[in-house]
Amino acid sequence: MRLIGTVFLLLIVGVVLAIKYLPWWAIVGGFLLLIVLGKLFTGRIIEAAFKMPFKAKGAVLRGATTEIHSLNAIPRPADRPASTEEGQEAEADDSSSSYAPNCRFYALELTITPAERDGGAFQLWAPGELCLVSPNAKPDDTDEDGDLCTIRRVEVADERGEFAEDEGMKYGGPQRLRLTLAASPEARDLQFRYYLELFGKVSLPA
Repeated sequence: MRLIGTVFLLLIVGVVLAIKYLPWWAIVGGFLLLIVLGKLFTGRIIEAAFKMPFKAKGAVLRGATTEIHSLNAIPRPADRPASTEEGQEAEADDSSSSYAPNCRFYALELTITPAERDGGAFQLWAPGELCLVSPNAKPDDTDEDGDLCTIRRVEVADERGEFAEDEGMKYGGPQRLRLTLAASPEARDLQFRYYLELFGKVSLPA
């Protein structure tokens, strides 16, 4: 926002100086040039402004490190019944049935440690917002992540080292996690995505 305000202020100053010192034809030409440049760059400016909050939220895990404690293939997890608003069990969740029959499942236990940094608007991070993507993924190309590997369940270790299912909480500093992964047959090497930040490496066994 400060950058946008500075650019707007400079634009006003430039208009005032142009009116005072330039002939009318130069002012008209400059105005037409601004219209052309505006059409060329408006889309990029809007896109950059849209991504700003996501970059700010993801910055807490910029340069984060991962320590993998275990990575094991597991049987296909059983579906868990969904609950209605009244607390009664509804029909079984068919989220796992949407995967291909040859989809592979893994239990991954690891510790994610944010890099040390000074300041920043966001100091906490949410394990439930983690994704696993291709090693060729680019920070800004979230639409290209696809369904190579999906994190189906996130569990967070407490002070005693006991795991409990993530409830959307945010944490500061290192966290030990246990993730249940559903990977397509071609998934091998992966990396973590947290908003627009990429870090770490996970290599799935065949």
